Amino acid sequence: MGNNRLKVMVITQNDTFYIPTNILKASKVCNIVEVVNNRAKYALDNKILDMLKWFGFFQCAKMGFRTIWRKVQGVMDVVSGYKMYGGRCNIAHSAKVIGADFHVVSNLNVKDYVQHVRDIAPDLIISYSAPQIIKPELLSVPKYGIINVHGALLPNYRGCMPSFWYLYNNEKLGGATVHYMSADIDDGDICLQGSVDISDCKTMFQLMKKTKELGGELVVETIKQIATGTLKTRKNDTENGSYFTWPTVEQAKEFRKKGYSLN
Repeated sequence: MGNNRLKVMVITQNDTFYIPTNILKASKVCNIVEVVNNRAKYALDNKILDMLKWFGFFQCAKMGFRTIWRKVQGVMDVVSGYKMYGGRCNIAHSAKVIGADFHVVSNLNVKDYVQHVRDIAPDLIISYSAPQIIKPELLSVPKYGIINVHGALLPNYRGCMPSFWYLYNNEKLGGATVHYMSADIDDGDICLQGSVDISDCKTMFQLMKKTKELGGELVVETIKQIATGTLKTRKNDTENGSYFTWPTVEQAKEFRKKGYSLN
């Protein structure tokens, strides 16, 4: 993209399966200078006890073994100089591969961090499922604002764990949306959106693989359109959409009775 490459910061949460690849994809069309692991209260790393209540010991143990193996792959990747997996096993590794700084931040809205972002002066911030509501002080810093990728077809399925609720409601079509962030949850104008067939998905892991991959592609296209001044947004009609919060234990039991699982 030549001289039109935007200076970008990425805010996300700890992920070893999907987001590192999406960071690497985005770096092909912009200059990512910093990647932040937002370890806020509602980050999935802090929801382990809830996961146990929702999905039971066996499913969480299975996910745990999958995560441990991914960490082993990450170690092998580091030892090989990122030749084995190319930094796709860890968000810190993807930051290293592209030459970006990496930080862990528990609260994005504190004065010192907002000033840190002002000092960097990014053109754009990308949120890959950042687990914290961002306040106006930070929202106003980047020249082109903050965009978020949400694993659902907004304005429907705003809120928490759309992969769970898509399966719970026996949906056959899912998707991903890139939208501008505002002070409310999943409320800003829609940049780009795409749908994907989820009729064959029986686990949240299968569904997220599809929506996260699609979301990564949509972010790349959104960056290109912002850089060239061709992006055309549309209203996120939240009044006619749907919103979901964390499931209850009873809803999680019903989810499992329907034949669905975490992974």
